[in-house]
This record gives sequence, C-alpha cells and structure tokens, in this order.
Amino acid sequence: MEQGNPFSATESPLVDFDAVCQKVRAAVEPARAHAVSLHDEKGDILWLSESSMGPDEHNAVREATDSFANANGPAVLTYDLGDARSALLLRVVNARGVLVGAIMIVLDTRVIKQDPRGAIKLVTPKLQRALGDFAEMRPGSAVTPAISTSRAAASPAVSVATAAPARVAGPARVAAPKTAAAPVTRPGPSRQPPQTISPEIDRLHAALRRSPIALHVQRLVPLTKGGHLKRYEVLLRSKSDDAPNAAPQAMLKAAVEHGLGSMIDRRVMTELVGWLVRHPKVWQTSGVMFSVNLTTTALHDEHFIKFVELCLAKSMLSKGTIAFEVDVPTAVKLGARTYEVAVALQRLGCPLVLDDFALRTECFDLLRMPGVRYIKLAPAITAKMRTDKLSQASITAVVQMARVLGMHTVAKRTESAAEQEWLTALGVDFIQSHAMAPPVSIDSLAKAE
Repeated sequence: MEQGNPFSATESPLVDFDAVCQKVRAAVEPARAHAVSLHDEKGDILWLSESSMGPDEHNAVREATDSFANANGPAVLTYDLGDARSALLLRVVNARGVLVGAIMIVLDTRVIKQDPRGAIKLVTPKLQRALGDFAEMRPGSAVTPAISTSRAAASPAVSVATAAPARVAGPARVAAPKTAAAPVTRPGPSRQPPQTISPEIDRLHAALRRSPIALHVQRLVPLTKGGHLKRYEVLLRSKSDDAPNAAPQAMLKAAVEHGLGSMIDRRVMTELVGWLVRHPKVWQTSGVMFSVNLTTTALHDEHFIKFVELCLAKSMLSKGTIAFEVDVPTAVKLGARTYEVAVALQRLGCPLVLDDFALRTECFDLLRMPGVRYIKLAPAITAKMRTDKLSQASITAVVQMARVLGMHTVAKRTESAAEQEWLTALGVDFIQSHAMAPPVSIDSLAKAE
C-alpha cells in the first residue's frame, strides 16, 4: 500500500468548495448572488451552488477562461446573460502567477450597472480572501496564493497587481483598479430561459448548508482468525440539539428527491478527509479503509469524481483508504453510468463496495466492473441460512465466486453468536452487526490509537 505525506491542519486547507461559495456570497452582500460556481483553469465545474447551469452561463465561463489564460489579459470580466442577469468572472492564480481557476457569480445586472465603477466595487478585501482560500485548494498552489493577474490590458480589462510574497502573511491584496469593467456581450447559442430554482429547493439548499453533521463509523468484524484488517462504513449523523447522533433520514430523503444528494456526499467526503488528515496515525500505521455511501445524485454528477480527486490529491491519503459504496438496485438501474464511475474510482485508487447483493443475473454482471472489492450480501440471503439449505448454498456460491475474483464478502444484520459461527463455516469474510460492533463516533478511533 502506498503511503503519502499528509498535510497538517495548518499547512494547507482541505478542499471545502462549499465554504468558499458561502464566503463569496457573504462578500458581495448586500447584493444577492443568484448562483456561485467554482471552475478549474480549463473552465470545468468544480462546485456549483445551484443544481445546474444554463448554456449562457457555460458560454460565459468558456470565454472568460480563454481570456484568463492570457497572463496580460483581464482579471475581472462581466457578461450579460439577459433577463436582467449578469455574470461576474474572477481570475484566480497561485503565488507563481499560474492560472488555477475562476469563480463566477451571477448577479442582477443593476448591481453592476448602478455604479460607475461597475463590477470593480465588488472586488473587496473580503472577496479577495475568499478567492485566496480557493486558490490554496487547487493542486500545485503554494501556501500563500496570489489572486488574479498583474498589469492592465486594453478595456475592459481590470488592473490587478500582485503583492510581493515576502510581504504577504495571507492571501495577496488586489490593488485599486484603474479602469472599470464594462459588461461584455458575446454572440452565442440561441438564448434559453434561465432555469428557476423553486423556493422549496432554495430553502432546502440553505438548510443543508446550515445543518450541523457528525460522522460515525461501523466496523466490519473479520471472521477469519488473526484477521486484523480494519474496515469501516462511514455513517452520517446529526449534531442538532433536537436529535443528536441520529441519522437525518428526512433530510437525506428530501435531498435525494430534489437532486441535492451529491451536496451531502460532498460534505461527508470533506468531513472525512479533514478528520483523516488531522489524525494520520489512524490510517498510516495499519491497513484501514473507510467506505462512503454514494447517493444516486452523486453517481449522476459528472463533477463529483473531480471533487473526490481534488480531495485525495490535497490530503495525500494512502490509496485504498477511502472506498465508495453503491447499493445494487441503484447500480443496476444506472447501468453504464455506474460502470463509468467504477472506472474513474479505480483510477483514483478507491475500492468499490456493492451493497445488497442478491443471486440475480443483473447482480453478477456488476462484478465485471473494475475496482469492486467488497460484496455485502442482501439480508434476504442470510436470514434463513440456519434452516434453509438453498440459502446456505447461495452464500457458499457467492463466497466462492468472490474468492475467484479477489473480492471479500460481508454479511449484514448478524446479531447472534450462532449466526456468526454459521457464516464463518460458510466462508464469509466479515460481518456488519449492531450487536457486535455498533456505530461509534469517528473520534473514538483516534482515542483508541
């Protein structure tokens, strides 16, 4: 297993794009930001505060990143999106002056046009600090990032000077601009009505951002003698006073139904990676794996894998430390998309766990996916194993198949010693049991070291 050198909590911030978006929103107040999106140096989305982007927004980002690639080009651009909306694009570079990304803020056009200085008045020190946080989260960025570019270009470029790194304790300051940024109207595809966010989704989105969460873990108990592998499933719990340490089922259900499930998955990933970086002894001294459940939204979200890649690159965790878990019915339903996600996760060194595996042809087809390392048997298979020979034969068949394929098997909801003995005899590798290993706070793992 490859070992990496983790970043300490003070060396560099972890990838928490949602926090950056919230800081950007706060920085432009009292103006209301309809949407905030973070992009890499190629213009690809890293984080989106709303559920989707329209073609005009995509076109604005594409043209802005082309312009930002020129070191002598503008650092701030505005684009008229129509329907009284404008996009404010901000160039972000690291301490070496290398373009590492861009931030887009969608605002009412009157916010930009009502002042002669236009968009420049929005580039406040508070916004600069938010941009600096984002720059530090990008791969290859130094601890002290520089924001935007130097030198002014022809109008509508904005003059933004970079302070000398030796004099900067935090993010670099942006000098006062010499010219105002005028809105730029670009030809593009036929205009489509902007996608509206319903008040219900807006409220839910805000609630998800504010809801305090905690991570619990449940260990998969090895059945083989001398087995010291440490395998945990990561569980989301609420930190609210009303229901502390309870699974926020209502919040999860509402998020998935409204297409916001990947937002929760990102929060879990951010919390987990941050905790592991702060407690390197938990994963450096022994083979340990933490599996994170993926919602349907995350599987559909083409930017989620890139987010995972950035988290892993920034944290330098060992390969195989973080795995992802997908339930079989969802994996079957999504078909080719699940396979694409499996390929991407294998490239990142993240094992895949198949949950609720049953003896059906479509389930067997999932075993062809790359990166599958663990199979969690559906409780229906193990429920009658002590009295039903067909159940015993089914378990044995899955176990043998898994061994040939180099995979491990896990039995869930095993609550008695007698069941454990049967599963051991049938060759199952792990059990997941509330009776034998109930969920505990992830912080307890650090105390045990």
